[in-house]
Amino acid sequence: MNSIKKYLQQFPHFTPSSFEIALPFLEEKEVKAGEYLLQQGKICNQISFIEKGLFRLFYLNDGKEITTCFCKENTITCSYQSMLIQQPSDMAIQAIEDSKIISFSYQNLQKLYQTDLFWQQVGRMAAENEFIIAACYSRFLNDLSAQERYLQIMESDPELLQRVPLNYLATYLQITPETLSRIRKKISIT
Repeated sequence: MNSIKKYLQQFPHFTPSSFEIALPFLEEKEVKAGEYLLQQGKICNQISFIEKGLFRLFYLNDGKEITTCFCKENTITCSYQSMLIQQPSDMAIQAIEDSKIISFSYQNLQKLYQTDLFWQQVGRMAAENEFIIAACYSRFLNDLSAQERYLQIMESDPELLQRVPLNYLATYLQITPETLSRIRKKISIT
């Protein structure tokens, strides 16, 4: 629980009592590589803090998987839209590595919102962060070539390239695995 406490301490107005209020609502879980935290078409009923491990968010488009996000340690993952409107998710969340998470149910999060102003701020900031991530990913896809997208990941998050299988990385870059192989080969030559 120390990792989630440390994560929450970055938010304004954190107090030890705000964290203590949440403890009965937190649930620790282990998720094996390949297991789903959320299946596409199901309602997202929890928000999860990743204590250890790596997840991907993806959807199916004409039978092809499209990865839109990788979530790793000390971040939060959920199908935010599905959770907010309590409708079936168009996204799936799958563990890439054996992982440990700490989750809040949707119902318990609503109780926390009513109990302490701090939790309302956390919810608002999480929503703002989701918006920023979506906007940045859109610009990433629209403004950069496939090679530039790969190079940006190499520069900004090289560890991710070691942890993510190439087929998932290719779907995130929205290129074929063969194109990704050509880009990697070209970069290694230069």
